[in-house]
Amino acid sequence: MDIIISSNKNQKIFSDKNVITIGTNSGCNFQLDLEYEVFITIQYDFSIKNYIILNTFGNQKILFRSEPLKRIELGSINKFMFKNSNESLDIKLLQKIPA
Repeated sequence: MDIIISSNKNQKIFSDKNVITIGTNSGCNFQLDLEYEVFITIQYDFSIKNYIILNTFGNQKILFRSEPLKRIELGSINKFMFKNSNESLDIKLLQKIPA
């Protein structure tokens, strides 16, 4: 499966990765430009056969549907906002269609 991650300033496509890191640290797979530390992990959960999104640092400023993000199962489209910031994060899951 492909995952497209977009922010206000960047977009990347990840193919067939089991773990993707998103955050303000330069070592993350997808980097965000925020005034505070953020670390989000997307990982494939083999028991449910889908990706889950984790707020790894438990930062209350990462919002999903106006509530602080904890852990959610990745849907086809997910939008996250960041408190006191204009930055946003879109995560889209594209399933490959077998030929």
